[in-house]
Amino acid sequence: MSDTTHNLADVFDSHAPSDKTAHFHDLLRLREQAWMLVNENLDLREDLACQDIRDIPALDGQIVGNIHTYTGRSSPVDWLIRSWIGRPVTGFTNIHLTCWLNSSVDVPHLGFALGTAPDVFFYCDLLPRYELMVQPQHLDQYYEPLNQLWVDLRRERSVTLFNPVNAYIRSTISPVALLGLVPYAVFKEKVEGAILHYVRYWVDLVKNAQPAPPETRAALAARDLTMRRTIVERDPANLLADRMVGVPLRERLVRILWGGERE
Repeated sequence: MSDTTHNLADVFDSHAPSDKTAHFHDLLRLREQAWMLVNENLDLREDLACQDIRDIPALDGQIVGNIHTYTGRSSPVDWLIRSWIGRPVTGFTNIHLTCWLNSSVDVPHLGFALGTAPDVFFYCDLLPRYELMVQPQHLDQYYEPLNQLWVDLRRERSVTLFNPVNAYIRSTISPVALLGLVPYAVFKEKVEGAILHYVRYWVDLVKNAQPAPPETRAALAARDLTMRRTIVERDPANLLADRMVGVPLRERLVRILWGGERE
């Protein structure tokens, strides 16, 4: 298996524009399938602080995305993003379902992204709540059950691993992260089922989560906020959003992604 080591913007720019509308709608369907797994099992309510840009306008006035935000009622969900942005007819799309938990539990957070650039980009991961090198029990409890699936997919010669150029972004990836850039047919055959398995696994973890020790919660909350803000502010794909919606709106979208605008 070969690897891709480029910024996503550079990958997209290296290809001539190509209409990926059909692939976009299929990836959006998959995201909605994952969303239903989350929404049907975890008690959520929609946060309406950003409803004025629920449909995201481009600089030319066209709608180039959609964003919904949620938080938990009885579930330990602090902030959940269900969004997409892009222009499918040009080949670029970016679809998200990211869920940050609160400090009442120490289950990992869910990171989920799909898109076209113009091949299919995929990312699904459980973001650790502790440093795994010094909390091996956290790794054993939450990550080891996914390890063989990761190994099996890594051994598939047709699945190209995506290595972010940015060192910080690479530092956020867990040992079992699903992260690649592959032709659509390879994604459908080799990757889609693994991603849904990860989401089901994560939902079950949250449903069966035990309370985190009270003395750990302040540190968890502070670490979570720093991590999620830094990840979205440093995301190299922000460059592509700048082109579509302009810097001021992109800055607001980033603020919403980390929870800086909420009811």
